[in-house]
Amino acid sequence: MLALSLTVLAQQPRSADDPRNTAPTVGTGGPVGGPTGLFTVYDGQTLRKGEYTFSTAYSNFDRDPGNADFTEVPVSFQIGLTDYLEFFFNTDAYRGVKINSPRNVSGFYLPNSQIRIGGSLVSPPAIILAPQGTGASQFPNQGIFRPQGNQPFVSFPYTGGSAGSFGLQPPFFPPGPVFGFPTGTFPTLGPPRVGSGNGADLFPGVGAPVGGILPGIVFSTVCTVTTGCNNFTQAPVAFTNSPSYLPDAPFINRTYGESAFSTFSVGAKWRFTNVNSPYGIGIVAYYRFYADRATDAGGFNQLQRGASPGGNRGDIGLVLFGDVRLRKWLNVSANIGYNFNSSVKGNFPGRFTMLDRPDELIAAIGVDFPVNRYFQPILEFRALEYVGGRTPNAFENDPIDGIAGARFYPARWLSIGAAYRYHFNQQDAGFIRDTVSTFTVNVGDRTQTPPQTFTFRGTIPGFQPSSDAHGFIIQGTIGRRNKREAPQVLDKPADVTAVEFSKTVVTLPCPPGFRPAAGQDCGDQTVEVRTTAVDPENAVLTYNYTVSGGRIVGSGANVTWDLSGVRPGTYTITVGVDDGCGICGKTQTKTIEVKECVCEKICECPSSITVSGGGVVRPGEVLTFTANVVGGTQENITYNWTVSKGTIIEGQGTPVIRVSTEGLERTDIVARVEIGGLCPECPNTAQETGSVTERPGISPFDEFQVIPNDDIRGRLDNFFVALRNDPTATGYIVIDGPKKDADRREALIRNHIRFRKFDATRITIVRGDTSAPSVSTKLYVIPAGRSITEITR
Repeated sequence: MLALSLTVLAQQPRSADDPRNTAPTVGTGGPVGGPTGLFTVYDGQTLRKGEYTFSTAYSNFDRDPGNADFTEVPVSFQIGLTDYLEFFFNTDAYRGVKINSPRNVSGFYLPNSQIRIGGSLVSPPAIILAPQGTGASQFPNQGIFRPQGNQPFVSFPYTGGSAGSFGLQPPFFPPGPVFGFPTGTFPTLGPPRVGSGNGADLFPGVGAPVGGILPGIVFSTVCTVTTGCNNFTQAPVAFTNSPSYLPDAPFINRTYGESAFSTFSVGAKWRFTNVNSPYGIGIVAYYRFYADRATDAGGFNQLQRGASPGGNRGDIGLVLFGDVRLRKWLNVSANIGYNFNSSVKGNFPGRFTMLDRPDELIAAIGVDFPVNRYFQPILEFRALEYVGGRTPNAFENDPIDGIAGARFYPARWLSIGAAYRYHFNQQDAGFIRDTVSTFTVNVGDRTQTPPQTFTFRGTIPGFQPSSDAHGFIIQGTIGRRNKREAPQVLDKPADVTAVEFSKTVVTLPCPPGFRPAAGQDCGDQTVEVRTTAVDPENAVLTYNYTVSGGRIVGSGANVTWDLSGVRPGTYTITVGVDDGCGICGKTQTKTIEVKECVCEKICECPSSITVSGGGVVRPGEVLTFTANVVGGTQENITYNWTVSKGTIIEGQGTPVIRVSTEGLERTDIVARVEIGGLCPECPNTAQETGSVTERPGISPFDEFQVIPNDDIRGRLDNFFVALRNDPTATGYIVIDGPKKDADRREALIRNHIRFRKFDATRITIVRGDTSAPSVSTKLYVIPAGRSITEITR
């Protein structure tokens, strides 16, 4: 599954547009060189599959204690196994270590070492664990002052060699019994024994009291006698009970030591995130091992040249790296790592730990500026802290370095780099200034002086401060790089930069029958639209218009927006251009307001307004009047009628009314109409007159002269029918003629009323003209409300 994943992820070429190149780190001074990165900081990049690099560099840097000047020539090879995983190998083709302050480094105090003091090469004064014989010692497991010139030259591994006299005089000379050795003998070095703490074993007569093979150092001494002062009458003033050593070259005893191909590192760098992501996160893991070890005299001799720390099992390192591409020309990288360092062991015989080396916590940050494919400025800041259980180091220095430089790339696969390196926290003159220091140690002499204690304030007497914090790096690389992906020809989208209107407000036309008020410009519902667009490639552009109302008339940069038929409100137009990729660039949206026109009604007066009808009617009949409006504006006209007499019974509000004349007679009725909805200046009234005549008399229903009685009876039956049809009416009979004839006619009528059983109270019979020559009869039907005075004779 992993192999399949790596195959799928492989072969993702870098872009030819990316100015950033890759090169291996130089390392030195803590970090391992070889993985892709800056000078000492690992960035987030890895080689692509099949790419490789050879690198050689010249690195100079400073370390403390000892004001040490390191010069290394690291060479490395790296190869990309996949686009995410690279393998690297690194070694020091040359290493030179210059110790400018040998009195500050414990390696110069070993039995096979000497320092030039006062113009002579002598064994320097030191603080050591007191030699221990098989008998009782006056200084069991205690530190003791070893005077200057006391230690004879003894080759490694030192065991069994003379430890000197320690300045003891008779009766303590030879001084063997003082340290548990037989009478008449001198104390000897070793043998080492297993320590109880600090990880290192104990080396009596050689190493410091705290453990390990390295002695404590003495910076200055004071004479204990007033006359005859010599090396053996001295007592230490400033000294250390712990060794002082360089973790990178702890056993060095040359002021300039050289070596070659002593340190080797092999490892891999694995990027977790996608290689095309601007964020790069992963790990660097490596194993560092040493060709020279302290298991024999030859190996230890190389270690005393400063060839390497000499850890027996080698070291394992793990570094988490990350970087982020903030800009095309700016990249930030950061590292945090840990080196698990092995101890240095030797055969004496039997294997003993000579030095428990500290582990290393590494932190660094770097910034690089790939301004173009040929030039890459670099800034780095890094710190190394010694941590974990270890042999105490009296002047341990956790180095903090700054690096500023640049790489030049004549080709993607070839680079030349140079940088300045500065050690920020060297142990210079201000390192321990104004510090109260107290020193106590055993001093072996004739008088068995008790342990000596010295206290003073200020710089430690005899301590040699560091004075050179400057270093540099020069690097050259050559290798193979995969062909980069050709830059994509990007179709840069066209942008609409401006949209202009011929007007920003559209006023709707007035409705029929209205016209714009004075000063109003209404009716034009079209807007001229002018578009400005820019295309970097000067491609042919197609203009696209999207409107929320109305329609676009025309095409191209200049069109007409027709808003006919829209309602008042706000409408938008969005304009984009297509250069072949669609509407990819910026669009412009603008808004236009559509509002109603301030209108006034168009006024045309009617050509005539008249009222027709009226006429002459009888009392109680209905008069009809009709309004006639001819011409003018009549859409919303109204009719309001008034009459001088009578009652409007139908048609109020319409052109035709009907007027009741009930109760009126012999009078005129004036009907007046007022037309509403006309313009104020138009005539709007008209009238007409109708007449009501007087009420007519009541004519006879029937009349007859001398006729047969049966005919009379038949006519009376008709009269009765008429009265029955109008129950409210009354009958009225007038008989003219001579009395005799009139009586007979009346008798006939009454008899017939009785015969027909008609209500006699409804009929009134009166005598008329008695002078008439013959009898005649008139029958009247009198309606309710009428009087007999209204009958006509």
